[in-house]
Amino acid sequence: MHADTQRMIAARTRLAKSRVLTIGGANVEHSYRLPGPLRPDAKYSTEPQPRLAGGSSVNHACRLLALGVPVHPVLPIAKADPMSRLVLEALDAAAETGGVSYTRRDLTIRGPALSTPFTTILRDGASRASLNEFSPELMRRYGEHVESHLRAIQESPRRRPDVVMLGHVHADRRPPGRGAPGFSGELSERILTAPELASSRKIVNFGSAQYALGTKRWERILRDEVDVFQLDIGEVRRFCADAELADLSLESILGWFRERCTVVVTLERFGAIGQLVGHAEPIAAWPLLIDEVADSTGAGDALGAGIAASMLVGPFGDESDAAEERLEEFAAALAFGRACGAYACTTIGGASDCPDLEQLTAFERRTRRPSRDDSAQDRVSRHDLFLIDRAFDR
Repeated sequence: MHADTQRMIAARTRLAKSRVLTIGGANVEHSYRLPGPLRPDAKYSTEPQPRLAGGSSVNHACRLLALGVPVHPVLPIAKADPMSRLVLEALDAAAETGGVSYTRRDLTIRGPALSTPFTTILRDGASRASLNEFSPELMRRYGEHVESHLRAIQESPRRRPDVVMLGHVHADRRPPGRGAPGFSGELSERILTAPELASSRKIVNFGSAQYALGTKRWERILRDEVDVFQLDIGEVRRFCADAELADLSLESILGWFRERCTVVVTLERFGAIGQLVGHAEPIAAWPLLIDEVADSTGAGDALGAGIAASMLVGPFGDESDAAEERLEEFAAALAFGRACGAYACTTIGGASDCPDLEQLTAFERRTRRPSRDDSAQDRVSRHDLFLIDRAFDR
């Protein structure tokens, strides 16, 4: 058994006594695999496809529940919409797998005309396109929904989460009459700076619209409020486009984060690079040996959930600890997150068939590269970063 999964199984009781707050997207997904590239005016035939629960907050919650971590999900789902039951069924299934519970109080948003977000996903090989349908009124009410949960946490300290996971907040749009339409980041900022969550560690895994606001919008909040900032290599380049760096090489980008917050950069199916805040060198969690990717939907969310679970065991953010000890904890978290993300690539949907700790351990044993030993740490050289830049066509 490898060190990163072994420590999680040994800490099962601790995980079950913890709590993670997940805030972000929730939707019902209808996914289609195209037989070839999408062509104008073409007609395609397909067998009936299942509708599945998805969205960042649902994906985070289901992965954590299956790992045995109690969750408090704050979701934009409508009580009056029958499709919301698919989200609830996914949460129930994951909770049963992990043998823990989730907060059911005020889980849905009430209102007769509200509908749960619906996403149509078109998959062509490893590529995909998503069409999102959502109710503007539900998005407006979601901000109020978040505030009600923050008040409940304030009124009952025992509800205060150990870790907060903030995903893509569709409701983070600029209110009518306040500038050009688009995302403003106000709701995300409210969550990250909430006094009710001041003692909680925070992991941020935004959507592309929030990342597009750039470093000028988020730099102060990253430095002061965020423990882990997660995004993929394309997103991190777009995010740092306004950072006035000498270039947008991965080395320069990681250097920018080194003085601000810990960052995890995912490399599609090729693992992840992590830069621990204040530490000189980045580390890697190189990919596992997966024969075939069934669906990459939610793999990044699964990786983030794995890191969140690891933070409950070894926080790696306490500056009172020795630097090498913090780096070892961070490396173990990155490796465990990598296993969670890789497993998600072998199943359809972001919140379906979530593994428990034993299933994840068996999966990692089968897929881990034989050349890697049990040490979680894998330092990354400047040459490695250069090759990654070239591989991802910087």
